[in-house]
Order: sequence, then C-alpha cells, then structure tokens
Amino acid sequence: MLIVLNSRFFASFIERRLETLVESFADQDSDRTTTVRPEHFLERAGAKCFTLMLSTARTVAASSSSRLHSPVAWNRKSDYYDLEAGEAERTPLLYTRESARAAYRRAKRRAEDPTKIHPVAVGLMVALLIFLLLGVVIGVYLLLLTIQRPWPVSHPFFLVERPAWWQYPVALEAATLDKQAVTDVIVVDTGAEGCFDQESCVRLLQNTEQRCWTASRDHIPYNFLIGGDGVTYEARGWKSQHGFEDLPGRNTTLVVGMIGNFTDRQPTAVQYAELKAFFTESIRRFSLSPHYRLHGFINTTHATNDGAALYGQLQRWPHWKGFV
Repeated sequence: MLIVLNSRFFASFIERRLETLVESFADQDSDRTTTVRPEHFLERAGAKCFTLMLSTARTVAASSSSRLHSPVAWNRKSDYYDLEAGEAERTPLLYTRESARAAYRRAKRRAEDPTKIHPVAVGLMVALLIFLLLGVVIGVYLLLLTIQRPWPVSHPFFLVERPAWWQYPVALEAATLDKQAVTDVIVVDTGAEGCFDQESCVRLLQNTEQRCWTASRDHIPYNFLIGGDGVTYEARGWKSQHGFEDLPGRNTTLVVGMIGNFTDRQPTAVQYAELKAFFTESIRRFSLSPHYRLHGFINTTHATNDGAALYGQLQRWPHWKGFV
C-alpha cells in the first residue's frame, strides 16, 4: 500500500478523479428540487475518503522525495521528527526534542571546527609514538649486542681510574686521541717487578709517574697497565695519546703494559683474562675498532728476547699481527 501511495503518478490520478466527482456533485447539489438519493450520499462519502487518501498520498510522496533527494540534508533538519509520528503528534517515536537538538549542536560544532582532534585520537597517537620509541630503543640495544667481540667474556673487567692513584698537583696533559680511529693495540711488559695487590700496584704507578716527570717533565707513557692482581689501572686512558717516542701510531694506537718481567715466565692467568676483558670493554665503549690489530714490541735495551714468554702466548690470539 505504501509503495502505491508513494507514487506521484497515482497521486495525480486521484487528484483528477476527485476534481471530476466534486464538480458533478456540486452541479447536482445546486438544483434544490433534486431529491437526495442514497447514491449521492455514497458519492459524497467517497469524495471525502478520496480527499483523505489524496492528503495522505501527498504527504508520503513529499517525505519520500525529500529523503531520497538528500539523506544527509534530511538528518540535519532541526526537528528530526519521524513522519510516521504524524504532524499532530507531540512526542516523536525515535527521537525526543532535546536529544535531537543536542545531536544538531554536536554536528554544528563539528562543522564549524573540522580541525579539532578528538581526545581519544590524541591518546592513540601518543601510545603509538611511545611504542615506536620503545621499538627504536630495543633495536639499538640488540644492535649493540651483535657487535663482534674478540671472544666470550668469562672474566669481569676491573678498572681503577686515574684519580684513585693520582696524587700530583699537575694535571695530566697529553694530546687528545681520536678514539674513532683507534685500530691497533701494542702490548708490552714493564720489565720491572710484578705487583699482586692493589696497594703495591698503585705504588708502582705513582713511582713510575714520579720517575717520568723528574726525568723528562712528562707523564706516565702507558694508556693502561694490568697488574698481577687482575685489575686494569688507567694511566693516560682512552682519551689521550701514548707517550712512547719509539712506538708508531700515536693517534691510532693504545699501549697496554703488563706489569712484570715476562721474558722467562708467563703472566698470571688473571692478567691474560683481564687483558681480554680490556679489549671487550674498549670495543663496548667504542674506543677500539672491533677489527683491531694486536702487536708486540721487543725492547732490545732490556734483552734480545724481551717478553718472549708473553708474546709466545699472544701470538696464538686471533687478532695478532706481529711486532712493530
């Protein structure tokens, strides 16, 4: 039935039919002498019924045409009344007046400020940014773990920094070392007696510094020294060039002194382990290339076979490249 009533063609047909019936009925009604017949009464009732049907058809057709023309424009109307409720019905079936007005105000605000971002969207963007930063941090950490190490670390790295043993009023002054260019490590023995506890090793470093300063007004020449107690002692460190005039590559080389005389005897096991830990720590600090070259140096002023026992062991290590 609604499909038929929604048809504009049917509405036009009913309109023409009713106009014909009303005109014929008016002509008959003008003749006062005519006796009212039951047929006339039925025609009058039929005219009233068709008039009601015409009004209903026009209303339904108009509403359907408006909705089909622009559903968005229809939803933006201010009343939001469903046509099924009727024009005389005060309470709509689907929306109340207050809810309709509230919905209209929200739509109007969105139309006036299209650049406004919803708080939920802001929260999602912040959460996404946090997850992105977390992924970057994890990626960098995993990248650091994959840096090539000379060997698995089985011995912890122990470091006594220079301020712990430095007792001189003059600060260490040495040329700056470009740690990004350090590709070589020269290991030498000190040729002196060994030390096997921190107190004696600190005393040895202090005496060496005093002797060098008195002789040539220069500081201790080593970058690091490793004692028989398995501890690394910082001399010039990773940031300063070594002080040996006879050794090459001041800006590309670290010089590590093994405290003791190792011509006829081997260094202690903890000294070897600490030397390996030193290489690993230097790579971790980006102060030594992972592809570094390991060298030895024979001081012929001590003996022709200076450090023979030490270098006999170091020659078996994977980064060994010979003497300088």
